[in-house]
Amino acid sequence: MHKKLISTLLVSLSLALTSCQTPKEEQKTYTYDRTYFNGICALSGEFNNGVDYALTNDWTASKVKALKAKSCRLWIAMSGLFTVGENDDLSLNQKYYLVMKDHVDKLKEAGVENFLLMFTAFVYPTGYVPSTGYVVPDPNEEYDDYIRFLNIQALAAKEIKKLFPEIKNFEPGNEPDFACPGCIHKNGFIFGGDMSVNYDHVYNDDDKTSILADLCWYVRRAVREVDPEAKVAFPGLTNQYSVPEFMDLVYKRIESTCLPAGQEYSDIDPDNYFDILNWHPYPTQLTDDFSIKWDEWVKFNKDVYQVAINHGDEGKEVYFSELGWTDWGNRDDFSLDRIADHYTQALTHTRDELPFVTAVFAFRLTNLIHQLIDNTGGEENFGLFYHPDDPLTPGKPKPAAYAVAKFYNGEDYDLDANL
Repeated sequence: MHKKLISTLLVSLSLALTSCQTPKEEQKTYTYDRTYFNGICALSGEFNNGVDYALTNDWTASKVKALKAKSCRLWIAMSGLFTVGENDDLSLNQKYYLVMKDHVDKLKEAGVENFLLMFTAFVYPTGYVPSTGYVVPDPNEEYDDYIRFLNIQALAAKEIKKLFPEIKNFEPGNEPDFACPGCIHKNGFIFGGDMSVNYDHVYNDDDKTSILADLCWYVRRAVREVDPEAKVAFPGLTNQYSVPEFMDLVYKRIESTCLPAGQEYSDIDPDNYFDILNWHPYPTQLTDDFSIKWDEWVKFNKDVYQVAINHGDEGKEVYFSELGWTDWGNRDDFSLDRIADHYTQALTHTRDELPFVTAVFAFRLTNLIHQLIDNTGGEENFGLFYHPDDPLTPGKPKPAAYAVAKFYNGEDYDLDANL
């Protein structure tokens, strides 16, 4: 065949193939609303099982107002708010409800617009006696009770959504990736016991991720029956050495076509399980002198989000529903100023390099004194403010409070003038 003809045919074939090719898909861009970026973990002491009775709703709201926080994470015990009847129906505990309503109303008056309600204790089917408030009936051994449990959590969330239309976001649990104590475990688990005591009462990660996905799916379906705009945040993960792996397993369980439990169909769409990804990025990326390697901290958070991208969930917003540092009760300037700088650095890196994070909830508003959590001085001293009954500096802001206030409101913001 003549060389010119061959050349012409090749060019024509090339043009034909080019015209048939699908144009390269443009890179998607996502926008994230950061209206509620300024968040706080604020606990009411007025509940009958409150963390610290001296932390009144008025006192708490006044400090939240001074910080000008727009988001607030609420600790609510389902078992405190509701009582279960014979047919697994729920009745409202009026005393608890009135305290909660006062708490929410005063936080709204203080300027909070975005509430995240976290389940601190579950509510249980009639006749089921849990060893702790974080027990989940074993789906392998107690399947019927497990399905009843899921339905009751969903019903409780639905009732809360009716009672509190301003609460848009639900977080059905906390730090579930910790094996011991963890926020979900089998019946028989004992708080204060180590793994030698609780080994047989801890879920493996396969079961745990399935349970969490089920819990999110049931709660989300329920609250969306009341408000189609309601959202579920995945319970905040916190084990810094395994968060990416744990989240990857959550997605794989959803994709397995085995969930949700108790339904006649499978649901493999993660959007039907949770609207908000959520973890607690307490920094573990440290130098020998305990300074934070911020570049590694940023990379860690990007690596976690990459898991979502790998499973087709790019564009989903992220909450840091806890972030903070304990001073262990130390009052020296070095310790307190260092924590203040940590807050400034963490918030700056998050704002500038982690665009998918739409809210950071500082943990927490105040120290605890009257009702201790771990008796080590660690958990009790995360506060931005000293406790109102502190013998030396009652209710005063720590340097971290000034740092947070200035980050959000400008260097000239006078926190003291707004207290």
